[in-house]
Order: sequence, then C-alpha cells, then structure tokens
Amino acid sequence: MGQYQVYHQFTTRSPQDLRAVAETLTKLFRERTILLLEGPVGAGKTELVKTLMQGWGIQETASPSFAIHHHYEQGEHEIDHVDLYRLQNEEDLDSTGFWDLFSARRGLVVIEWAERLNPDLLPLNWYKIKVVMQKRPAMNEREVTISLPG
Repeated sequence: MGQYQVYHQFTTRSPQDLRAVAETLTKLFRERTILLLEGPVGAGKTELVKTLMQGWGIQETASPSFAIHHHYEQGEHEIDHVDLYRLQNEEDLDSTGFWDLFSARRGLVVIEWAERLNPDLLPLNWYKIKVVMQKRPAMNEREVTISLPG
C-alpha cells in the first residue's frame, strides 16, 4: 500500500481536545475514505470516533469491540465503524462481511486496531488516512499522529 507521511501531530489532554483532531480529519475525507486507527488499549481510538460522530450529529455511538461492526447514517454521512481487536486471523474477516463494506460508492470506513490487518489487502480505490494514538507518560495525555499516503 505504500508509505505514509506525517501530516499533523496533536497532544491531547482531554476528550475535548479530540475536537481539533476530528475537525482536521473531516477536512481530509474524500468520497471513499478508510480511517485506519492504531494504538494500544486506552489510547483513545473509540473516543476519537465518538467525537467525530458527534460532529456530524450522531450522538449514539458505541465501541464495536463485541459486535465487530456498527453502521451509522446521518444526513449525507454513512459511516461503518469496525473494531478488529478480537480478530484471530484475516480469515475471520470473511465471515463478518467486512469486505462488503468496500462495495459502497461512497462512505467512511473507520477501522480500530488497523495494525491487525494487512493494509495491502484494502481496496486501492479508497483513500486511506492513518491515525496512530499513543499514551504519554503524563496523566491523560495522548500523542495523535495523522499520516497520509505519500
């Protein structure tokens, strides 16, 4: 899939700080976008998704850790939120309908735990944005790095 180049870095100290990250991401989205979220447990991946959804007026969001997939629609926005934490291997994706998500003509597919997926398997005709979230030593601080295909 190629290399990514750092586009922007943020240090967040509260869920409210994620608004700036969400606003930056929203400006980058194209008609077909895959948002690849990486980072350890507790890094804030699901919180970022909730903040993003709230910006579009979607208030009821949940982590798809157990369901693996949630679909949201609000106005012109269609979002598929996938969590690969429980993924044992790539064959598990076949039984979830994961690959069917990319048959849409437009939309946003958000993938938490994207590091568990071989990015070369993702469709080439979708724009990809990688977000890496890391906990920092200071309480509640997170480092958020947005990278774009380079």
